[in-house]
Amino acid sequence: MARILTVLLTCLVTLPAYGWTHMARTGETLEQLAVRYYGSTNKTMLLRAANGFVHPDDGRLYGGERVEIPELTHYRIQDGDTWELLADRFLSSPARAPFLAEMNGFEIDEMPPVGTIIKIPYHLRHIFAKGESLTTLVKIYYNKKRSVEWLRNYNGPNKRKYGQGEVVIVPLIDLVFTPEESARIDEFRANRYSEKDLREQNAEREAIANLKVFYESGRYVEIVAEASRLIGYGKLTVPQEIGVQNYLAYAYVALDEWALAVKTFQRALELQPEMELSTITNSPKVLGAFNEAKRALQKSGRLPKSPPGGSGRGRKK
Repeated sequence: MARILTVLLTCLVTLPAYGWTHMARTGETLEQLAVRYYGSTNKTMLLRAANGFVHPDDGRLYGGERVEIPELTHYRIQDGDTWELLADRFLSSPARAPFLAEMNGFEIDEMPPVGTIIKIPYHLRHIFAKGESLTTLVKIYYNKKRSVEWLRNYNGPNKRKYGQGEVVIVPLIDLVFTPEESARIDEFRANRYSEKDLREQNAEREAIANLKVFYESGRYVEIVAEASRLIGYGKLTVPQEIGVQNYLAYAYVALDEWALAVKTFQRALELQPEMELSTITNSPKVLGAFNEAKRALQKSGRLPKSPPGGSGRGRKK
């Protein structure tokens, strides 16, 4: 118990706002996970949005599928901290300082004493579906406890209207795990990783998040360099490595390095044999490299053959 507390106190200084990764069992549903982790089915939509599950299905999961469970982060105030510095560090912009102060029960000109533990909201990236508006999001995620204007201002007051496919950041601070899951996760982290490992993994999580930014902005060479560094780091969790391998493969496809893309997808499939890519959100070239990697592994006997019917459930990559 002493070691668990020591590790948790260390994490309070450095842990960025990320979720816990759940490895699904065959047949599990998002609704079941919402009850397991949050004690309520009301968080099902949160899980769907956080994982980019855009296809309307029953939420049933594949065995081995990675599901991010949004998690509230805590931070211990240090000497010299200001709301602006913390908002810039954790929320991507010092302009969000008033929001961070408010969500923690303080005024912008009122800084908590050193040692005070504050909450860092989870940043949910919601992709607008047809017919959705900020009013829809306020109802879904805040149960009308926040105003449309509040959410609009958090994302920049100059943006008055959002269309289908556009992204808005929804800051969430009411993410409390059930006591059973909270205790299990704390014990897992404390027993599996040293304090140094946890600090290093937190830094690597930020780097992994950057891979998506690089990919969306076409910075493929940077993905290759950063992904190679992360893999060489050698202390990524299995879900983290799968994600890194996938982005590396996407970059190789974009750079017309076909053989490298296939080889990289093979490594990802060896880590998660039941992994599938969406046939809706991935390009034919990406799917071609992925399927070639799968066939090669199946031919060599390192991967079981897929059952009839295939997959491709309309999930975001």
